[in-house]
Amino acid sequence: MKRLKVPNIEEIKLTEKQIVRRKQILKDEVKQIKIKSSEDIAKLIGSFADMSFESRNIGNAAKLYQKKLEQDTSIIWSLSGSIFSAGLRQIVIDSIRKGYVDALVCTGALFEQDMVEALGHKHYKCNPNQNDSELQELFIDRIYDHVLDEMALRQVDETFKRIAAGIPVGNYSSRFFMNECGRWLSKVEGTEDSVMQAAFENDMPIFIPAINDCSIGIGIALEQNQGGGITIDSIKDLRELAVLKSKSGDTGIIIIGGGVPKNYSQDSVVMAEMLGFEVEKHSFGIQISTADLRDGGLSGSTLKEAISWGKNSQNLDEVMVWGEATVFFPLLMSYIFHKMRNQKRAKRKLNNVFTS
Repeated sequence: MKRLKVPNIEEIKLTEKQIVRRKQILKDEVKQIKIKSSEDIAKLIGSFADMSFESRNIGNAAKLYQKKLEQDTSIIWSLSGSIFSAGLRQIVIDSIRKGYVDALVCTGALFEQDMVEALGHKHYKCNPNQNDSELQELFIDRIYDHVLDEMALRQVDETFKRIAAGIPVGNYSSRFFMNECGRWLSKVEGTEDSVMQAAFENDMPIFIPAINDCSIGIGIALEQNQGGGITIDSIKDLRELAVLKSKSGDTGIIIIGGGVPKNYSQDSVVMAEMLGFEVEKHSFGIQISTADLRDGGLSGSTLKEAISWGKNSQNLDEVMVWGEATVFFPLLMSYIFHKMRNQKRAKRKLNNVFTS
């Protein structure tokens, strides 16, 4: 069977001096963390639970996560921020393949980052004081202390456009579209492993409630602009999340950052109840965040606060970790990868809820 191909990358005209400068900037790759089982680091993180401050929180979070993985609990990850481009993408891929997560609710930007690397491109380290006017002239985009090639990102736009063009015109949920992206990547020549492909191959759903705010939205808009194209129905997302909750049994959430994904992953309980499903509220939660709760912002709101909204159980088993995700998330998952190394957790395959 003939395999699919990715769109060609657009060529740009630069001076020789600019070409040299681009190569200087796009040189030092951001490395993706690959976790290997380590008894020493697992013991260290376990000992954190007997300390104080954030060490106690991450130690308790690690032990809570392991306990829930060993029980009959469906685990939803809510991810936001530029964590894939910062080096946490491979951890997510490996966690999906090992069955440590059952559903993702994310920002769209994470999946333009995922697609960038799936197409063979990289993110690169830079000085956060880099001259942004120069970067614009060199077609380089900055995310605080790392950068990516704008032309690679345009290829990502065209890739999502091509995937959308292969789907019959109609209204679809973001989950459906992300599953199609994973299917396409599993068939295309010359791509790297990705979160989307891992999710597709393990029947794990990905929801992106604000999918238009990224390259995916741009790609679909490009296809619509040529007279074709699909429509992503955000209300269908809401209904599908309610159905997912109703079919998942006991559930818990792990939240990295905040924003819309955090709200949707917790609000799935209320959605399900309002649509007439009998569901249990989330029984456990772990949140890693640097946000301040005192300004009333959603990203800083605690897991306990959501109890008042009827999203989480009154007996919620929860740990709030106040810290930066690129430090604390690898610690959390290092503990899990070691402690679960000799156990095979059954995968929930929750995407089958919508196809059976």
